Amino acid sequence: MTSCYVLHQFAALPVVLSAALVGFAASFWSIPRAYGNHTQAAVYAGAFAGMCSSSFISTWQAFAIVCVLGALFYTLTRSMFEGIGGRLGAIAFAAVGSVVLVRDLL
Repeated sequence: MTSCYVLHQFAALPVVLSAALVGFAASFWSIPRAYGNHTQAAVYAGAFAGMCSSSFISTWQAFAIVCVLGALFYTLTRSMFEGIGGRLGAIAFAAVGSVVLVRDLL
C-alpha cells in the first residue's frame, strides 16, 4: 500500500500505473512455496488500497490503520471467496471505507 500511495502522491504517477508497478514488482519476489501466492495477493490488495485519494486518507495514522485493517481482512478471508473475482479490491474498499466511516462518525 505504501509504495502505491507514495508513487501516486509524491512521484505524481497516475494511480493505475502506480498500482500496476507495485503488483509487477511483487510478482518477482522469491517467496517460499509454503505461502503459495498469498504474499503477492496481499501486496496487490494493498496496492488497491493505496489507490485511494489523499482526501480520504491524509494522515500517516489513518494510513497505518488502513494497512492493519487490510491485513486483518485479508487474513480473515484468506480461505473464503476462492475463485471469486474482486476479493482483493473488496478487501481494500472495506479497509479504506472502515477508516473513513469511523473518522467521519467521530
